[in-house]
Amino acid sequence: MDVKNELYYQDAYRTDFDSIVVACETTKNGYEVQLKETAFYPEGGGQPGDHGFLNQTAVIDTHRKNGAIVHLCTEPFALGEMVHGKIDWERRFDLMQQHTGEHIFSGIVHSLFGYDNIGFHLGEETITLDFSGPLTWDDLKTVETKANQLIWRNEPVEVLYPDQDELAAMDYRSKKELEGMVRIISIKDGDVCACCGTHVRYTGEIGLIKVLSTANRKDGTRCEIVCGSRALAYVQAVTDQNLAISHRLSAKVFETADAVERMQKEMLDSSYRLRGIILRQLEEKLTAIPEGTPLYTVYTEGIDTQELRKFLNRVLEEKQAGIAAGFTANATGYQYVIVSSAADLKPLSKLLNETFHGQGGGKPAMIQGFLTASETELESCLQNWVKEKAE
Repeated sequence: MDVKNELYYQDAYRTDFDSIVVACETTKNGYEVQLKETAFYPEGGGQPGDHGFLNQTAVIDTHRKNGAIVHLCTEPFALGEMVHGKIDWERRFDLMQQHTGEHIFSGIVHSLFGYDNIGFHLGEETITLDFSGPLTWDDLKTVETKANQLIWRNEPVEVLYPDQDELAAMDYRSKKELEGMVRIISIKDGDVCACCGTHVRYTGEIGLIKVLSTANRKDGTRCEIVCGSRALAYVQAVTDQNLAISHRLSAKVFETADAVERMQKEMLDSSYRLRGIILRQLEEKLTAIPEGTPLYTVYTEGIDTQELRKFLNRVLEEKQAGIAAGFTANATGYQYVIVSSAADLKPLSKLLNETFHGQGGGKPAMIQGFLTASETELESCLQNWVKEKAE
């Protein structure tokens, strides 16, 4: 860590600077440029590297290579050339909000539950955190509330460089053993953690932390959060979605879940009524089927393939049909079940797959699958296959 040459450690809010090119190497991804000093933060500690410009040339990534900071540029520079660097500040400040928010959230998890943050990924859209123990949704809401209360107190975010004796006496979070000069980020009632990233000066600049999701992971918990401008964008998007739902359901914005539940119940009741009607219609069809028919086909919708299969087996047993085929329609085609007490249906399955770009298979006495075709096309295909088998 070279605080003198790494300008972002002197001032994380510095957006531009002048420096001299000390190396430029051509790579398959662009040109890796080294500067005498830089305000571009290199990827590290879970925080992505900065973007921006050197003169008019884009810097598309910043990282460390063999201890040096390299700026991945789209154009080369001459050794000794003076360049003006400009940070993509909107992106940098977003990353600072996310990173400082993560410290507060992880620190409060640690203080309340004793769990360590064992995984941290600051992505383009969300922050993913892995903790070493189980956390319920209510636990995370408690952490979220305490984290935001700390943010609103606008506590200073302190950067400390303790000596070895001070460090030995300090209770701080760290994922690994550290040697040499250690940089500590300290937030009152929030976190004390070794970190090399850039951070806001005061917690109030984060604005808001919002938990998005949680999932069990091995013996611990994985959760997603967003902070700052990302949290605002998330709340705005969710609000827009909820308003649209409330308008469509003619429900108040805080009653949309109940309205959706009622609608689902009504749809389920309608589905059960429709299913009953269809099953009665099939029962009526059964009485009209002539005994010994070589091929019987039925087209329906609103019932599943298990119910369809039961009906077709009755056609075989009660009407002694040679083959019974049922097709139940959905939005994109037909699910089908075909049964027979005598014919080997596996060749028919292959024919249907090839002819109608279907997916299916089964046993000699029963095949099932999905395909897209018209009733006319299916009837013709089945009739021709049965005719060929009879000849």
